[in-house]
Amino acid sequence: MDLSPSYQIKYSSFWQSINILITKPHVVSKRLWGCTILSRYFVRNHYDCWENILKASRFTSENKNQYLGIILEKAGIEVIEECETEYEIILVQLFPKSYMESNAFQIIYKNKSEARVTFIDVTPEENEQNLCPTFSYSLSLRDGRVVLESLDTLSKSYEWLINTVLPQVIKWCDEISTKQTQICNGSLTLVSNEKYYIKYNDLKQRYGKEMVKIWPECTDPTKFVYEDVAIATYLLLLWQYDRKPQTFVDIGCGNGLLVFILTMEGHTGYGVDVRKRKIWDLYPDNIKLKESTVTPLNMHIFSNVDWIIGNHSDELTPWIPVIAAQSCYKCNFFLLPCCTYNFDGTKYQRQNSSKSQYTEYLEYVKELCENCGFEVEIDRLKIPSTKRICLIGRTRTYIEDEHENYIYKIKNMISEQIGLSDKNEVDIDNNTKDIKTRDPVEKVRNCTQLDKNVTESIIKCISKYLLEGCELEATWSKGKKAPLQELVNLIPHEKLRALKSECGGLQTLLRNNHHIFDVQNGCVSLRYPRTMNEVKSHTKRKKNVDNLKMQVRTCWFYNNHPQGCPLNSEVCSFLHAKIV
Repeated sequence: MDLSPSYQIKYSSFWQSINILITKPHVVSKRLWGCTILSRYFVRNHYDCWENILKASRFTSENKNQYLGIILEKAGIEVIEECETEYEIILVQLFPKSYMESNAFQIIYKNKSEARVTFIDVTPEENEQNLCPTFSYSLSLRDGRVVLESLDTLSKSYEWLINTVLPQVIKWCDEISTKQTQICNGSLTLVSNEKYYIKYNDLKQRYGKEMVKIWPECTDPTKFVYEDVAIATYLLLLWQYDRKPQTFVDIGCGNGLLVFILTMEGHTGYGVDVRKRKIWDLYPDNIKLKESTVTPLNMHIFSNVDWIIGNHSDELTPWIPVIAAQSCYKCNFFLLPCCTYNFDGTKYQRQNSSKSQYTEYLEYVKELCENCGFEVEIDRLKIPSTKRICLIGRTRTYIEDEHENYIYKIKNMISEQIGLSDKNEVDIDNNTKDIKTRDPVEKVRNCTQLDKNVTESIIKCISKYLLEGCELEATWSKGKKAPLQELVNLIPHEKLRALKSECGGLQTLLRNNHHIFDVQNGCVSLRYPRTMNEVKSHTKRKKNVDNLKMQVRTCWFYNNHPQGCPLNSEVCSFLHAKIV
């Protein structure tokens, strides 16, 4: 089966796409968490009935690491150096997203002389895996087009290969030909994938599930709990090579869950944040969390620890490598940047329009870390977030005797970054005393705290404009549709300024009143009111809720539309009652 586009796909792009498919199979399969390569061999012999040899051989999880070598030896296939051959054999273990399912195993044969890759399932039959096709299949490049071949063309697995895998490989081929170099190309490159998978599921069972049940914060526990479980898993595996408990400080620790897990797993440390969270009171007494504002003047207190952690540390992000560098020569750091900030707490401004702000900021932070004297390692985490690239500093580029000199260089660098005029006389404490980080009281920025009179007057102004002349129409009318910018021009300047200070603009206010307005593709119109049945059906699909309270709030259309509400009072999801 060939679904390739009309242009010719390059040989190099094809193999880069195949390597993505091999190392990141979870991208094309929702059943998969990921995989690990157990063994790989470069061989001289051409592929000759290998599928029958491999399927006839006994595979068990106990001999998985030696399995491929044993099979090649039995088959009389010579293993040689990589540079001498175009034939490669790989044994891959596939991990299911559900920890209760069985793992699967595939042997992958790469024949570069024929531009063909073959996938063969070698999972023991008793495992009953459903993570990959149980039949063999191959992808090849013929005359610049990707071709899928398989003896089984009737199963659902083949439909998946045709409808998902093949189009994705072709898409990768297209993207690779125009793709720019990324700051990080791999995931979990600094830890074992298999150990990570086992450790993550262990921590998820022991801490995650119970924490989700008792989560007192207004944030989504399924995201924030399991994200911190994943970060804790990564750090624990990273620290295992030191063979001793680590000491740490989590700066900007937020809910403190990362501190909780690391402490419960035998390490010693504490978390600091500008604002206490409700969940802090639920942790055991041995979990140390401090409510304190971190500034350049008090950063010296974070000393004599093995690790400085900056997990979504916002305004403190560029300061994390500085704190680690100044702490002591042997101090390391883990930094997961999210929001983009400069040293002085202002927002980082993109300089190169050809790159995304996130990519450019990562490059900026990486350079800061290198200027602080660290050899920077970069990795991509497996977390439910778009901002998942971390920077790690655990090795210095200079010897310990040069430490004091580097501290002086770092102070000069910060002075230049902040824009101080006197570069000869560096007094970092004095020059940064006015730098402000986040306020202890979190400001609500979603229009919910905006003055009610201001909100109502803006809604009235916009709805009046959209409904001009509709009272003369014979049937009920939603009025006209207008561009968002056109509506912005209707709002008095002082009210627009008050609106922007709370939520950043008009669009958020309109979306918060989605029972009145519909915002699509930059244009705004009024909605058609929804019936109780429509609301019930929609809510059940989204949240699986059976009991809904309706006709509690008054109907806006009943009170404000010149033609009233088009729905009968018995079916309208809002209450038909006049506001006095």
